Amino acid sequence: MAIMQAMFANLRLLPLLLLLGLPTPGSGAGKGGSVPTHFGDRMEAALTCRSEFSTAHWRDYFRTYLGTPLRTWGEAEWFDSHNAVLAGNQSKEVFVNVPESGALIVGALIPAPVADVRRNIEQRLSIRFEPLPGPYPRYLSKFGSVLVGLPNRQTKWYCARWHLGNRP
Repeated sequence: MAIMQAMFANLRLLPLLLLLGLPTPGSGAGKGGSVPTHFGDRMEAALTCRSEFSTAHWRDYFRTYLGTPLRTWGEAEWFDSHNAVLAGNQSKEVFVNVPESGALIVGALIPAPVADVRRNIEQRLSIRFEPLPGPYPRYLSKFGSVLVGLPNRQTKWYCARWHLGNRP
């Protein structure tokens, strides 16, 4: 009887869960399944520094839709992004800073050279990245979005804000 009641309770909530884009019973979200349809839009807004965000928001969001972190490294939690496409680039992992860090950062690791990633973002999102001086390829948009070319032909794309005591 209790099982039947639980099933009917879930069915009554199903339209609301679907409307809100939340995981539905048996959907696999948060268990290593596919990412929700809104994942790319939300990530692109955060990565281009065109949205407000907090560490708590992204940690909760990633844990809900991507499961537990793969690792904690470099003052960030790294999650399997399930090959989510971000501005035409297939991502490998996404990351968010740990709460104790001095930064607010959300980012993605893309297994493609920085020139290809930059071209895709600029074409699809109509933003421009300017080269920065330094020993490795780095690019910065006027909004503060950063692309970093890695020696292994991968790219980090992120938005970072430093904690100056005026943000949670």
